Amino acid sequence: MDLITPLELSSLEPVGQGAQKLVFRHPDDPRVLVKVVNPRFIERRDKRDRFYQKRRRIGHHRAFAREMIEHLVSRAWHPGQCAPCPHIQNILGVVDTDMGAALLVEAVLDENGELAPTLRDLVESGRYGGREQRALETFLDWALTSNVLINDLSADNLARHPDGHFVMIDGLGDRAGIPIRAVSPWLNRLYKRKKIRQLREEIESLRQAE
Repeated sequence: MDLITPLELSSLEPVGQGAQKLVFRHPDDPRVLVKVVNPRFIERRDKRDRFYQKRRRIGHHRAFAREMIEHLVSRAWHPGQCAPCPHIQNILGVVDTDMGAALLVEAVLDENGELAPTLRDLVESGRYGGREQRALETFLDWALTSNVLINDLSADNLARHPDGHFVMIDGLGDRAGIPIRAVSPWLNRLYKRKKIRQLREEIESLRQAE
């Protein structure tokens, strides 16, 4: 994998997208995903706030910064060791592309090498059974007891690893201008309890819609 030459992504079809990010399979390694800032997000943000980049030192890459911080937080208890958290998508680095700076992340793949199903996929396809429910409870126990910050705990942001556990692929960090939850474990747990309740309600709504 060439990490020096900027990747050409603009001619490729994204495999995922959200309000702030586009996600591509790495053109040289299908085990790796490339996350870039969605050009539409940049356009909307600049149109709404023409001084955004001047006031925000990191500009449109705040979501990347949040994700990287929580990635490091999850490893803080094991300094000097290879100890990636199984419940957070592993970040491999930052690279240049023809669409701007991008995050390289380890793809969560199924047994056939395709992108692993999300929790939403499992529920909507009727594959959310007892094993998956137990795996989700294990993930939620970890989420509640860890000091990682979460802002979007939705069914779209959890992928099922072929080993059976769930991995959070987006939605990490604190969007608040002053991240109070980063210095208050009590507020962090309180907020995550709220997000867990909302996720359970989302799952129930998806099951009723089957």
